Parts: sequence; structure tokens; C-alpha cells
Amino acid sequence: MRSISDSILFRETQFFRQPDAEPLLNVLTIVFRWPILLGRINVLLSMTGYGEAIVLAEQSYCRVEIRTVNNRHFKLSLRCPDGFLQHETDFERLLRESISRGSVYLTVKIDQTSDNTEPRLNAEVLKSYWRQLNAISVELSVPKPELVGLLGLPGVMREDSFNSEMVERLWPLVEQTVKAAALHLQDFRRKEGEATANELRELCQSIETVLQQVALMAPQVARDYHEKLVLRTRDLLAGTDVKIEPVDVLREVAIYADRCDIHEEITRLRSHLQQFLTLIESGVTPGRKLDFLCQEMFREVNTIGSKANHTGLSHSAVDLKSSVERIREIVQNVE
Repeated sequence: MRSISDSILFRETQFFRQPDAEPLLNVLTIVFRWPILLGRINVLLSMTGYGEAIVLAEQSYCRVEIRTVNNRHFKLSLRCPDGFLQHETDFERLLRESISRGSVYLTVKIDQTSDNTEPRLNAEVLKSYWRQLNAISVELSVPKPELVGLLGLPGVMREDSFNSEMVERLWPLVEQTVKAAALHLQDFRRKEGEATANELRELCQSIETVLQQVALMAPQVARDYHEKLVLRTRDLLAGTDVKIEPVDVLREVAIYADRCDIHEEITRLRSHLQQFLTLIESGVTPGRKLDFLCQEMFREVNTIGSKANHTGLSHSAVDLKSSVERIREIVQNVE
């Protein structure tokens, strides 16, 4: 997993003007280098991601951060100036264009840069913090706090207030910034999804390799039982006149072989694996279907383990369970 600092590569950008845009958007704005489009991408997508964008207007500055984590459904948590809460449905609409499910944490910050903007420092709140911390410092005989360290405390920096007219005027800027951040997020999720898909393919190949070994060992179970049954009956009937007919032994072996037969389970598991790989390549938000297939694969592996009256098969069943469980963990983070 890349760190946030590593993922904010969009700062290496170039700037351009939009000559045909509205006056507010006829400004310097960010151009991303990634050749991707906002919307669905035909690859596996991770539900974990981070995206950020900054757009400058003539007298405004908008910064948007988007963080996503896995969730069974789409859930938006919005942090923005109060005046923009009326656009919550618009924020959700913009994000749903590229995100189908997951917990989405959207942070929108807007600064006014005009000359007549009042200072954002709330002096009274800062003084109150200072007096209280200074008193505690004296009481505990520790150095006094530095003022710069108090600027991040709640209420010290006053947020700009936006009336309805300002909100409507700034909304195109905010919308543009959200779309740009969504592009960055989509690229992050796509790269994580590619790594996830590669790991899932390797695990599926590992399961297929073990299945080949299981298929080779399965016929040996009945043969081993036949040998053990013959030896056991000979030992039990030694010194007696009782004889066991070969047909009786074969009948018992046939019943046992039918009860321990795992060919159907192997066939179904291979079918699930093939469908699983097909869904990975489809890339159309297959997370839920992949999760369902994991449950089906786990059911077949459990059946193989319960029927495996053989040391080698038991060990192979443990390996299969481990791989399927790992797949199930990974799939929880696939959109």
C-alpha cells in the first residue's frame, strides 16, 4: 500500500487557462497527466484509495480530498463549509459516477483570497487556549507552549462563511475540483486493483495445482481401503473356518468408494475457479459475485476435507482452505 505522500503525484502538473469557460473558471487550473477518464474502468478496482485535487479561481482556492475504504454499500461522509451542505446530493452524484460501493470520506476546503477578506484567526479563542495552557504549564513546571502549535486547535482558525449567492457562484469551481480528485482516486484504485488481481490469479493457480494432486490421489483412497479391509478380515478370521468371498469385499469397497468420492467436488471447484477468473477479467464491479463464489469454493473444499479419509488428501484440503480463505479476505476490498 502506497503512503499518501507517495500518491500525491498530481502536484507535478502544468497549468493552463480555459478561454471558453465561465468567468469564475477562466483561471489557472490543474491538468492531470494520467490518461484515464472519469467513470467506470474495465479493470478490477480496489475499494481503498486516496485522491486529491486543488483548483485556483480568481479570488478563490478549492481543495478536495477523497478517501475510500471497503464497505458493502455506498456510504458518503462529507466535510465541507456549511453553506455547501445543500449540495450533498450533488456530491454523491459526482462520486457515484466512478464509485459503486465503499465508505467515501469527502473533504472540501474553500478559501477566499480577495484583498477585503477578513483575517481567519479567532484571537479570542486563541487567547483562551493560551491562558489555560499557560496556567497548566506553571502548575506542572513545564515549558510554555508555542502559539504556532495552537493554530490547529478547534475554533482557532475561523472558517469562511458562504451565503447562498456565494455558494451558487462557487459551485462550478467545487464541482470541477471534485471531478479532478475523483480522477486521482480512480487511478489510485485502479493500480491497487491491478496488484490485487495479480495476487488473486496466483492464488487461483495455487488452488488448481493442489486440485491436480487431489485428483491423482483420489483413486488411491479406495485401493488403500481395499488393502486394509482384506488384511483386517484375514487377521480377524485367522484360525477359523470362516471365509470371506471376494465379491463381499468388493461390495464393501464399492460402498466406501461411493461415500468418499470427491470427483463432483473437484469438478465444481474447478468450475468456480474458472468463473472467478472470468469475473476478474470482466472488471465490472465484480466484488459481490466474487464474494459469493468464495463461499461456494469454501463449501466444496470443506466437503473434500470431510470425505478425505486419507492423509495426503487431508493435507491438501488444509492447503486449499488456506488459499480460499486468503482469497476471501482479499475480495472484501474489491469493488
